[in-house]
Amino acid sequence: MPKQPIKKLLVNKSDEVALVVEKIIDADAKEVILNIPRFSKLADSLANFHLIKRESKLLNKKVIIESVDDKVIELAGLSGLESLNPVFIRSRRQFSDIVSSRSDRSEAAEDSVNQKKVSETVRGKGLFGVLKGIRPKSFFPKIRLPARVSAKAGEGGSSMFRRMMWGSGAVVVLGVIAWLVLVILPRAEVKAVTKKNTWNYKDAIVAEKLTAIDSTRSKIPAQIFSERKTLESRYPATGKKAVQKKATGKITVYNGYSSDPQPLVASTRFVTPDGKIFRLIKSTTIPGAKIVSGKVIPSSIDLAVIADKPGSDYNIGPVNYFSVPGFEGTPKYQGFYGESKDPMSGGVIGEVPVPTDSDIKMAKTEAVAKIEAELKAKITGKIPSILKIIDGASSFVVLSQKINQDTDEAGNFSVTIEAKLDLGAFKEEDLLKMLSLKMQKDIGAEYTFKSQEIIYAKARLDSDAGRLSFPLDFKSVASRTVDVDLLRQQVLGKTEADLRALILTLPDLDTAHISLWPFWVTKVPTAPSKVKITVE
Repeated sequence: MPKQPIKKLLVNKSDEVALVVEKIIDADAKEVILNIPRFSKLADSLANFHLIKRESKLLNKKVIIESVDDKVIELAGLSGLESLNPVFIRSRRQFSDIVSSRSDRSEAAEDSVNQKKVSETVRGKGLFGVLKGIRPKSFFPKIRLPARVSAKAGEGGSSMFRRMMWGSGAVVVLGVIAWLVLVILPRAEVKAVTKKNTWNYKDAIVAEKLTAIDSTRSKIPAQIFSERKTLESRYPATGKKAVQKKATGKITVYNGYSSDPQPLVASTRFVTPDGKIFRLIKSTTIPGAKIVSGKVIPSSIDLAVIADKPGSDYNIGPVNYFSVPGFEGTPKYQGFYGESKDPMSGGVIGEVPVPTDSDIKMAKTEAVAKIEAELKAKITGKIPSILKIIDGASSFVVLSQKINQDTDEAGNFSVTIEAKLDLGAFKEEDLLKMLSLKMQKDIGAEYTFKSQEIIYAKARLDSDAGRLSFPLDFKSVASRTVDVDLLRQQVLGKTEADLRALILTLPDLDTAHISLWPFWVTKVPTAPSKVKITVE
């Protein structure tokens, strides 16, 4: 069965080059058209097209590449395969793939020869001669000169002037076009991808007060913050108890008798005008009065007193005068007296609220949680946002706790707590700097982190030692640093071949792409602002 003259084969995006070669071998035709879609895996490497070219030559078959993908068309041309774009007659070349291998250097040499031919053509015909051959005529503005007019008297000079003006205008327009073509339009772009290295650290970190970054001992500086607070809270008592309680309060006792101090024993009586007795709770001494120009100026002192009997009858308001019956019948009776400025309270006979054991337990728990929350809010409000706080980096201690089971008029008892909170923090920037030093010792000083993941475990704070320690799981990707500004200066004015050779010298280069635009540009512009370099 005779072979078909031409056969078109459709290539899927995911087809490997080996599968495509098998399709060519199985095709019963002398000429094969490979239809390659956009984003095909074949476009990942120029080597794929070299392989297709070699196999077609061994099979004595003509292979034509058909694609709407500019990169596929370009790679086909570089490998020597005939190509066509079914949508556009001619594909515009924009990017050149650079792979860090020996084979691409020969391609760079071939490109250099082609560029030399183009340069010779430009020198032979002139830039505008070349442009005229490859660009539509509409690229140049069409200038229409005025028709020749028969010279008449008085009109010769005017006609000459108009021709000169039109000629000058044409020169200006052509100059602007040349300026755009040679100065404004040219651009160069280099995108380089370097090889990446993974670097991980899984161990303990110590953040310590008054220390510096130490990559050998895995230490970084820390700051320790401390707050102390006393808090009284009231809670309802749910129990009941039959009691007899005496009213209590304060009286101000005056010495208007002499300049000598007067001692008073505990339970000294003070009597209201209606006969209610209150007694001193503690022994005390009343200071002596002052004698000024023979006049006695009484001294005074505030003393706590308790009613002589229990009951609400002794819950009295302020009293202007208390007598001291112990001095009755002596000159001191008139010189020593007292008054109350506030009511007496607490006297009761009957059933009153009292806290149960569960009331006290719940009150202690709530009071501790309350004071800890208030201390945390207060201390975190003082910590700058640049510092890192992790779980477990605090130490809370209750210094004292007092329960007052006596209830107030609302039936509430009180819990008074004194507590202290210490908190350790550090700069995550210092941690990354320390880890970077460790990484550079392992794989090289010229490497930097490109990405990282930090997982903190629960920390432990020793506030007395000013030390915070915590386990760390750190994962990163590092790559070699490239001085982009220096590289930009090095590529200025270079030909595409020299640019390729220079990019291939970059350390740890994986892949790179270069672009010179528009299509007629054969050298990198000399202005740094027209050269874009990206290193990933």
